[in-house]
Amino acid sequence: MSHSSKPRSHPCGLCDKSFTRSHSGERKYKCSVCSKMFMQSSQLLRHKTIHTGEKPFKCPDCNKSFGRASHLKTHRRLHTGEKPFKCTQCDRAFTQKAGLVIHLRLHTGERPFKCDKCGKAFRTSAHLLNHQALELGEGRFVCATCQKGFRSVSMLKQHEKSHQAQTALTQRRAALPLQGVQQNIREDVHL
Repeated sequence: MSHSSKPRSHPCGLCDKSFTRSHSGERKYKCSVCSKMFMQSSQLLRHKTIHTGEKPFKCPDCNKSFGRASHLKTHRRLHTGEKPFKCTQCDRAFTQKAGLVIHLRLHTGERPFKCDKCGKAFRTSAHLLNHQALELGEGRFVCATCQKGFRSVSMLKQHEKSHQAQTALTQRRAALPLQGVQQNIREDVHL
């Protein structure tokens, strides 16, 4: 049976046309592994790669593999430097829309992720999860500079960058007056 000869079983209520898919939200395709339901058979097929571990989309630059073509496309931007998602408030740009959405919260002050325990709000769900883990005493990775704890090495490394930037700025500021003082001392000694 060709694509054009499939039975069109969903008639439109506004015109005479019929369609093969419905927008009713009915989920009639079930995953045999986890029982998750899908509206389209193509969604089920894509989902099944999670269980099989199949990653047929390979990056030609670094050979990293992905389960979805869209994930490979996003990954390739790391190699090409393409950043199609641009902030309208400043000159920052991002490889993914999600990065832009989180960045925009800096400009708006929005903090949609709130801790149920203490009421503190965060820009990202990852920051909230880290905060909650610390409240439970799960901060296994500790910053040597400020003793703040983190759930993962990657979150600790991200945090440490803020200290590196601050240290570099402090050193530049401190170096300027010291150079003048040292120069004056040398001149006094040679007089």
